Amino acid sequence: MKVVTLTSSLLMLLFSQLSTAAGGDPNATGRALENEPLPAHHAFERTEALIKTAPYGRAASLVLEQKDNPLYPYLQYQLYQRFPKMVDQQDINRFLDQYRLFPKRGKLQRNWLDALASQQSWDHWVVAYQRLPLNVTETRCDLARAYMATGKQDEANQLTAELWTVGKSQPDACDGVFDRWIANGNLTQERAEQRYWLAATAGNMQLARYLHRFMSSDATALAKKYETLRRNPKLVPGADITSFPEKAQAALIKRSFQSLARKSADTTAERWLAYRGRLEANSSLVKGLDAYIGKRLALKTESESADLLQRLDPDYQYGELTEARLRQVLGAESIDWVKLQELIARLPADLRKSDRWQYWYATAAQNLSSDSVQDEAIQQIWETLAGNRSFYGFLAAAQQKLPYDLNNEQPSLDEAALAVIEKNPAIVRAKLLLQLDRKTDAQREWNSARASFDATQRQQLAALSSEWGWHHRAIMDAIRQGQWNYLDARFPAEFADVFGQAAEQNEIDTIWATAIARQESAFKTAAVSPVGARGLMQLMPSTAKHTAKKYGIDFKNIQALFEPETNIALGTAYLAEMYERFDRNRAYASAAYNAGPRRVDGWLKERGHLPLDAWIETIPYSETRTYVQNVLAFRVIYAQRAGQEVAMLSPSERLMLAYQFDSNPQEQDAVN
Repeated sequence: MKVVTLTSSLLMLLFSQLSTAAGGDPNATGRALENEPLPAHHAFERTEALIKTAPYGRAASLVLEQKDNPLYPYLQYQLYQRFPKMVDQQDINRFLDQYRLFPKRGKLQRNWLDALASQQSWDHWVVAYQRLPLNVTETRCDLARAYMATGKQDEANQLTAELWTVGKSQPDACDGVFDRWIANGNLTQERAEQRYWLAATAGNMQLARYLHRFMSSDATALAKKYETLRRNPKLVPGADITSFPEKAQAALIKRSFQSLARKSADTTAERWLAYRGRLEANSSLVKGLDAYIGKRLALKTESESADLLQRLDPDYQYGELTEARLRQVLGAESIDWVKLQELIARLPADLRKSDRWQYWYATAAQNLSSDSVQDEAIQQIWETLAGNRSFYGFLAAAQQKLPYDLNNEQPSLDEAALAVIEKNPAIVRAKLLLQLDRKTDAQREWNSARASFDATQRQQLAALSSEWGWHHRAIMDAIRQGQWNYLDARFPAEFADVFGQAAEQNEIDTIWATAIARQESAFKTAAVSPVGARGLMQLMPSTAKHTAKKYGIDFKNIQALFEPETNIALGTAYLAEMYERFDRNRAYASAAYNAGPRRVDGWLKERGHLPLDAWIETIPYSETRTYVQNVLAFRVIYAQRAGQEVAMLSPSERLMLAYQFDSNPQEQDAVN
């Protein structure tokens, strides 16, 4: 363990140097954030605290004293929010005109309109709305109310009909408008049926069933037939569905065959092949179901599934299905290298020339060759691949014993464009808010400003946010601008000391843990995934609680997952647990961190015999497949940027690859 400890300590030092070396970036602009709070910060926070309790006169006076403070709009906004009765339309107009990039303009307008609505001041409401129209459903329903109240009945009916005739439930705030519109006899059978089919097509069946009450008996009977078929997908292939609207037919067919394919891909493929001739060839519905069913088939390696895939796409018109067939070959008990090369040749040119399939084409050629001298064309593939910064490029570089090539490029800065950016009021506010650690407001200001910039100005944003130390923003700006080779922005050594200490304590290497966080959240401390994973290393609350209890890590509540120290402590402990559970194999452990250890147990049980690179390529979840490849590649990038030579795979992992240039790789991974 001493070697690990020493190496981790070295990496901590190197990372710290990387993260603090301002002069290391040729694009350094001298625009780094000041460490010490500015007078504007103190004045803003002091005034903000005072106006929460001060009476209006005193609060207004305090706010006015800060008129020259760049954050003045926030104080004025808070004043208006607290004392709406002291505000008039001229105040609102003046604010909206003066602060056109202010992110909370819409919220101020909404609150002002709500205040007018509560006073039943509908004439003034319409005037105020026209000043800054909001495309918010609740506000548009209020607009319909305003039309009704001011005698504009035609406008009210037209707008209400538009709001009602959608395939989803509308907010409760719209109920009064809808009730009055219906009571006035505006809801026709035709419109009720129109909304029913919009809802049914969108899958909002609770709303659809509610709409039965507005429909005729014949229309309701047809609706119930649709609902029966929707609940019983196996009946759809044999049913006459031509009486349903076309979009509803397509939605029913898509849902039914997808549901059936999840239960039995082979049986569903047979039924689909018999059914799809009834549909328009090359329609989006046919293409989508061909791809969906084909991918389900490709998860199986039986010859019957391969035959069905061949029948599904005999002319190789779907690149994604050809890729699925390639993974089916790679996942077989014994890889058919000839078949693999034949399928790669069938790919569209852009996929065929990708690093992924060039690697597998060359690997197939090596496995088929009995000659100790490499074919010149194959050697050229290896050498080209080795010059690329990618998972497969790094694999190729290791195979050829060539150094990794990061292809790091600094974008050229435009000083004139930067000067314009820095003077932008929203950017000025974003900088101050960032120094106050109000990242959400800073993010909104940044996005507001970004929308107003031209292409040249946007190209400067990653460099500026990087120099501010706002690393998540720099990563996202570089990606949005296609600055893929701007590695200073895309791969910062964020929280280097914290990662180093936690990794050392858990006896894993710092750069791997850093690569995990980079892939998981791009260093956004407040990140929350759609399924509820939180923080830098995207931990589920249940996983965090279990890990904290198991390893004695202080964990007060779910909110603590947004604290870097807590999140990294828990994340590295869990990563280390996966590392030990999966025999210190970083590929398996990374997959388990993303998809869960039980799934990886299952994948290893099914395909654990595969070479490691083939196992990674055949991970059933595309998200996890990309995740593992990115984490392993990011680990190399971070090591190289920290000045540390490191192999992407350990010696034991390299021995698991599909082709061995060297059957006994002896060079040591510096962090193993």
